[in-house]
Amino acid sequence: MGQVAYTKLSQHTGVEIHGVDLRKPMDPDVVREIYGLFVENCVVLFRDQDLTQDDLVRATANFGELAEPARPTEFRPAGMQRMNPKIMLITNIREDGKPIGALPDGEMWFHHDTIHRPLPTKATLLYSVEVPTYGGETVFSNLFAAYDELPADLKAKIDGRMARNAFSFNSTYKDDPNAVAARNEAVHPAVRTHEDNGRKAIYLDRLMSQEVIGLSKEENEEVLNRIFDHIEQPKYLYEHKWRKGDALMWDNRSSIHARKDFPADQIRLMWRTVINGTQKPV
Repeated sequence: MGQVAYTKLSQHTGVEIHGVDLRKPMDPDVVREIYGLFVENCVVLFRDQDLTQDDLVRATANFGELAEPARPTEFRPAGMQRMNPKIMLITNIREDGKPIGALPDGEMWFHHDTIHRPLPTKATLLYSVEVPTYGGETVFSNLFAAYDELPADLKAKIDGRMARNAFSFNSTYKDDPNAVAARNEAVHPAVRTHEDNGRKAIYLDRLMSQEVIGLSKEENEEVLNRIFDHIEQPKYLYEHKWRKGDALMWDNRSSIHARKDFPADQIRLMWRTVINGTQKPV
């Protein structure tokens, strides 16, 4: 019998874990059970946490080796200097008119974190320090379920093919003119086999996937737009309405996420950690 109490957050995506204080050491059996729920449901939520930066780093380390923020030093906002080196600051707070954190404003299209890197990160953990009174929701889609129900003609177009993915720092939508010029690109399978459970997931997203290699420009436009519309259907989604003290971890191998707009005159302050990938996508 499992030791972890939880409730599902939606049909396909997400579970809320009950009774876990991330400040405290976790029994290895509890860690394994939570990790299993994470793999199968793509997202796990821990409510009502009260974490320091060091607490967040220790909690994340239960589930894998932490990665350093990928952003080169010269592109890191000023507020990053005040953070634990394993934490990325995400906020719209400004000093002298300049954002002190990454991804400061507005909505952000659906994406996989770090799909634009040769070895993408396995998971992301986001902790809410301060949230606006409305807006700023994060929306997740389970790409296991979306692949299982992908129309046969689209499966035939992407199974066994590679895709090119690219991202410029602070991009919130494709071809964002306000993004930092530094750009990273990587080629990965358009359909990824998850190393922990062997299931297949669509490995394409609206923000970062540029083309499926081997398809013409016209085919790419049609196929990618149909796939993006498919994987963003409400039936696959969980929309998270943030409360202060939420810690949310998601699987970058099997899910995409997007951010909704929020009031520019209210503070949104989040701390983000990431877990290193253990193998290249296959």
